[in-house]
Amino acid sequence: MKQIKNILYLILFTASPLLMIAGSMIAVYRYPDIPPSAYATFIPGFLLFMANRKLEKAYNRNKQDLEYDSSGWRRGMEDYSAMSKRERIEIDKQKLVAMERIVSSTALRRMAKPGSAYPEKDMGCLVGMTAAKEKMRAMVARMQYDQENLKQKNGKKKGKGNAEEPEARHMIFIGSPGTGKTTVARIMAGFLYQYGFIRENKCLETDGNFLKAATAADTAAKTELVLREAAGGVLFIDEAYTLAMDAAGEAATATLMKRMEDDRGKVVIILAGYTDEIQKLVSSNPGFASRFRDCIEFPDYTDQELCEIFRLMAGGKGVCLSVGAMEQFSIRISAEKKLPYFGNARTVRKIVEEAMDLHALHLLDGTQPASERFFLSAADILAEPNKGVFRSLGI
Repeated sequence: MKQIKNILYLILFTASPLLMIAGSMIAVYRYPDIPPSAYATFIPGFLLFMANRKLEKAYNRNKQDLEYDSSGWRRGMEDYSAMSKRERIEIDKQKLVAMERIVSSTALRRMAKPGSAYPEKDMGCLVGMTAAKEKMRAMVARMQYDQENLKQKNGKKKGKGNAEEPEARHMIFIGSPGTGKTTVARIMAGFLYQYGFIRENKCLETDGNFLKAATAADTAAKTELVLREAAGGVLFIDEAYTLAMDAAGEAATATLMKRMEDDRGKVVIILAGYTDEIQKLVSSNPGFASRFRDCIEFPDYTDQELCEIFRLMAGGKGVCLSVGAMEQFSIRISAEKKLPYFGNARTVRKIVEEAMDLHALHLLDGTQPASERFFLSAADILAEPNKGVFRSLGI
């Protein structure tokens, strides 16, 4: 009925100027004897013209009722598949702008790191971590077992891809800073890829604070975007305990929980952080703990292990260590371990960089001969911790 009304309104719109023009032409043609037909044509056209504004409003109301439903949605727009290609492109552009506002796609891509290409070898090269290595070996053994079972069951050759029933292999890494959690996450990504539990050998590395946004809705959207970028690989969330600190963290946790259950086999999530804080995070939601399959503990390195890490890092810089340099490092690391901001391997890396700076200075001012260019001596290593910015800030 409304469509018929709109057709009538459209006819009246068109008739108004036509009748006026026709009446004027008859009058001009028959002037000065203007026939009644000229008046009969012009006057209705003029009256319609005066009523055009009301007719236009009625037409627009009818058109709106035809185009929009009672909820205010444009008919056909409530179903994405019913839209035209041009309309879908415009909607997709708007979605892309909204996503870029929340988090840059370039930043997401840069967070993705390659997993280990030779996980078995890289795991063997790790210093210490006896318990972590044993746990990894047990997990690898289980993955091998599951893959062999699937191979025998289906009579197929080994290949990439998950089992028929996707398994959730989410993990928790607990330990102090600098104990190798990020390194092991990349190695674990290599194992998971090698045995077909993820499609891509990649590890998306972020932290709990990055997942948060200004609002709970934006936080959920941001977390969804990070999960989408990590799909097919591993999502490693360091300092995950920050998710238990505020409402934004709760929104991120809720999104993670849902995707961990819905997307089993599509992404492996690894949470990492201090032991006590991670325990608070996991215990804050009973359903959260049940979604994690394994927990690996990363203890602080022993003095002997720290010395070995120092030797390896120095070798990576192309220098050898004298006996005196190792003795001086032992004194230095003992003092570092007493400080509240001790960072295990991170602290060792800081000492190596500091020693290289002093070594270059000693070569420049002639304190050390050029023949010792590739040897670190005790003089290159400070016995007392270099607090740097901490001393400047009075810490």
